[in-house]
Amino acid sequence: MSDGELACSFTLFLVNPAPDAERINFSVSTPRALPVLAAVTPDRDYIREIRLVDQAIEEFPFSDVEEGDLVGLSVHTANIVYAYEMASELKKRGATVVFGGPHASIFPEETLEHGDAAVTGDAELVWAQLLDDYAAGRLQENYKGGRVDPESFTPARWDLMNLDPYLMASVQTVRGCPKQCSFCSVWVQDGQVPRVRTNDAIIQELKYLYAAGFRVVLFADDNFYPYTLEDIKNARSDEQRRDLQAGYDGRMELLTRLAEEIPSDMKFATQITMEVAENPEYLAAMRKANVIGVLIGIEAVTPEGLKAVNKEWNSVGEELVEKLTTIRTQGPKFILGALIFGLESDTPESLEYTKVFARNCGIALAQFVPLVPFPGTVDFALMKRGKKVLQMKDPNYEYWLDADHPRILYNHPNFESDEHLLQKVNEAWEDFYSPGAIFGRSRGFGYKRFRDHLAYFALNRGLFTRYRRHGLSQDSAVRGNKKRRMARMLGKLILWLLRAKPTNTEMLDLAPDLSAQQAKRPAA
Repeated sequence: MSDGELACSFTLFLVNPAPDAERINFSVSTPRALPVLAAVTPDRDYIREIRLVDQAIEEFPFSDVEEGDLVGLSVHTANIVYAYEMASELKKRGATVVFGGPHASIFPEETLEHGDAAVTGDAELVWAQLLDDYAAGRLQENYKGGRVDPESFTPARWDLMNLDPYLMASVQTVRGCPKQCSFCSVWVQDGQVPRVRTNDAIIQELKYLYAAGFRVVLFADDNFYPYTLEDIKNARSDEQRRDLQAGYDGRMELLTRLAEEIPSDMKFATQITMEVAENPEYLAAMRKANVIGVLIGIEAVTPEGLKAVNKEWNSVGEELVEKLTTIRTQGPKFILGALIFGLESDTPESLEYTKVFARNCGIALAQFVPLVPFPGTVDFALMKRGKKVLQMKDPNYEYWLDADHPRILYNHPNFESDEHLLQKVNEAWEDFYSPGAIFGRSRGFGYKRFRDHLAYFALNRGLFTRYRRHGLSQDSAVRGNKKRRMARMLGKLILWLLRAKPTNTEMLDLAPDLSAQQAKRPAA
């Protein structure tokens, strides 16, 4: 847009949609997309104000929306139905609605039935152009973001968010995953070549979040160990081996800097693959860097189950126990094991074994979720076409458009009914998160202070209360007033135990200046 062009002025709302009726004013982690998109919003006179709204935490202020305002909705399959409901209300008020995020990247035409524009891929590359187009009255329907280079990853505008209701802030250090799990769409959308953010940018953002009072940060990476020793060993060429080794060395440098430059009372959690058990050097560096917690996709504890999800490089049996023990004794102490129930090889007996295994294998937290074939995954494509043992009950049923859709979407040959399978899911949650099991694990971690025991108990019961339906996700719903009250109470207790008050106002004052430098970049 040239300097001579007149532009309309508007308020920009960036929103994480979630069901209104079931929020509890607390969430384990911050949304990442909203403050990052705010950071790449250009410094233009036509933007009166930028407002970030996480509906998992707060009501959306519909009464503040005026005709001509622009609303960006960050959507994935699990929250798309709520986003469409919101879009309908916003358009009645004269707002323009833009969809972005994983679901918009998979189904841009579907989102355009409810909004005015769709962004596919990484929005950072096209966001400034979209805003200029809108202000000049030439908004297009489709904006293709592609994949942003790691050097262009942007520090989030945390100063625009109310951070008080969150236990952890989310910081991304790498996008993409070299694996090809059949239930996951990350490697399809973000690629299999890791795009690693610069260490300087990571360290600076962490210092800001420490000053803001966070003492636990989630590295919101799909794989915090993107360069494995096995990958380096099996490189197809000397050039590829050098590139992989350089990537590995960069991760080791990050861990060293975390240990040396970040205060020791800031702890980190992330997601990682089981392969890290084979690398004692990396484990030791993670422990020294205060990476205390990792989510590991165990998925299944039988060879048949791992084959079903294309994850045969994982382990089972005693080998699995040994690897989990190695990780928690040499590296991060706390493991959140993710397990999928309802794989094609599952039986009532195998899920009973999985329940017992989870309780006894030494992991600190667990989630047990029924298999859901998400669009963009191999599972979804094959099940929809009838190419797997598990087949969709109705291949044409767009379940994500139905807020009350069944949790089991396929016919499972080894269970009497959907309720039989869900019973096994519920039994696993109830067994793992029973008060007796939690206290037993807490004693095993060797806590010396009552405060630590209390924090661990509150975190366990909080996860059980809030996330038992769909697993750990930022906008997972709590059903029932009694459960909501309990989840709200536990959330307040967790925040009191694990958050600190903002300390360094000088560091906090840097945020607008740093973000303005990003925002004043010319439009793409």
